[in-house]
Amino acid sequence: MSNLIRFEDFEVNSRSGELLRRGSKVRLQNQPFQVLMLLLENAGEVVTREELQARVWEHDTFVDFDRGLNKAIHLLRRALRDRVIKPHFIENLPRRGYRFMVPVETVEVSAARLPKSQTSSPRIRLESVAVLPLENLSGDPAHEYFSDGTTAELISGLARIGSARVISRMSAMAFKGTRKTVRAIARQLRVDAIVEGTVTRSDQKVRITAQLIHARSERLLWSGTFERDLCDILSLQAELAHVIAQQIHRVLEPPDLPAPRVNSQAYELLLKGRFFRDKMTPPDLATSISFLTQAIELDPTYAHTYGELAQAFFYSGVFGVDHSAETFAKARSAALKAIELDESVATAHNSLAAIHIFHDWDWAAAEAESRRAVELNPGEPVGYVHLADYMSIQGRHDEAIEQFKHALQLDPISRVYLGGFALVLHRARRYMESIAECRKALEIDPRYPNAMWFLALSLEQTGNLQESIATLERVAELSHAPHFRALLGRAYALSGSQPKALEILNDLTTLSQRTYISPFDLAVIRAGLGDLNETFRLLEEAYDQRVFRIIELTFPMFDNLRQDQRWKDLVSRIGLPHSPSPSPQSGHV
Repeated sequence: MSNLIRFEDFEVNSRSGELLRRGSKVRLQNQPFQVLMLLLENAGEVVTREELQARVWEHDTFVDFDRGLNKAIHLLRRALRDRVIKPHFIENLPRRGYRFMVPVETVEVSAARLPKSQTSSPRIRLESVAVLPLENLSGDPAHEYFSDGTTAELISGLARIGSARVISRMSAMAFKGTRKTVRAIARQLRVDAIVEGTVTRSDQKVRITAQLIHARSERLLWSGTFERDLCDILSLQAELAHVIAQQIHRVLEPPDLPAPRVNSQAYELLLKGRFFRDKMTPPDLATSISFLTQAIELDPTYAHTYGELAQAFFYSGVFGVDHSAETFAKARSAALKAIELDESVATAHNSLAAIHIFHDWDWAAAEAESRRAVELNPGEPVGYVHLADYMSIQGRHDEAIEQFKHALQLDPISRVYLGGFALVLHRARRYMESIAECRKALEIDPRYPNAMWFLALSLEQTGNLQESIATLERVAELSHAPHFRALLGRAYALSGSQPKALEILNDLTTLSQRTYISPFDLAVIRAGLGDLNETFRLLEEAYDQRVFRIIELTFPMFDNLRQDQRWKDLVSRIGLPHSPSPSPQSGHV
């Protein structure tokens, strides 16, 4: 005898491993099916994450459990046509587990009546892959945005449908134009296989050639050529991603429904907008916003453009293109519009998570949006980064470090993420490890300002104030950003060089009469000078303006203020933890 389990329109065959809806088979892979079985066996009860790991992932030690569970739940919800917001079948209990919410009926039937289960082909042990930047064969360097954008979409599509670890685009783009061998690149990225290829754009046609190469042997495993009208670029990218996933025998879900046709002109503007956004300079961000706005004017129904626009506005607020409060409001509006059109746009949830962290100080919403972004696209590192940032700010340092490790598995040589990991370690007061990560980032880009910033902060905390000052002098010379000069002024004050500190303070105060200077930056120098009354007056001004960097109040550099009631009142209003919650200095990440 064997069991059929029924609920509403669905029937589960426990022997054949099949899910049916109204008699028609619903495709569901093994791991999501095993998750479903455990939920059904405990319908109405909470199934913990630990129970799921023991049942479904016990022997699969090479798989990242968090990423695997997120993807399995995503695929299961998709098969059941369930939603995360107001779910009907599967309830998520954050950090605890999941619960199946509807009644189930178990029916015993004879094994003779059950169909034989289909046997699956053996898996090839290709657990990870990197897609190198596709070469632009159009003959026009101005079309680099198109080849780079197509590379990004292929990476995203492959990460979405396959269970193999897919290196994110930031690390992959570091090898654009490289002469390194496939084996050397794979060794640096720690992957089993490499995808490389070309893009040719001719009028309204696009052709992509691609090949999958086994890294260790450099043997060609597969190659193919795909050609479409430009308006069908989404279906071309989806088909290519699925074919590659099939070649490495790690497909987790069937192809999506036929991809919609796009307005080709609007789609090109979207790719141009993303291309300039990724340069992360104020002029390029302004150019990005212009291209994305034009794309929306041509096609106001494509949700992903609003998601990209939300990210461009957010980074504009962070990097000072406009006043952050106004720019964050524009980012929020674009993100909400994307979600209104398509709730599954992960970039929109990532943008909302960042806004909740940097502007709203709505910590519960920040965690919810970050987790939703990870669930929607577990192969994209940004969601893990926002989740780690939230946890780090809230003093949940061990959890933050683990989440950031997920991001670095997907993007191992990104200077941005290595620098971000250094900041998480710095907040955790693991200064030597933070210094090591900063140096890794500076090996990739010796002029990367954030790595120098976080390096200087950790050097100061380890007693190396003069080396910290030298680092800040270099970054202030390279960047000219006011907050680097403010940090340098504070460091001068701590070293006893008050005239130098006062000179920077006076320069920034004068500059504030012509352009916006954050009161938080002026407060940083005042704190170094020991003028606490003026420090807190400026901090209150920063609070009233919702200056996003005020969340730095729990940085170690402000530990001398922790006993002041004014500091306690301020961090309470922001929702920051009072205790530094240090992690141990010993050990390695």
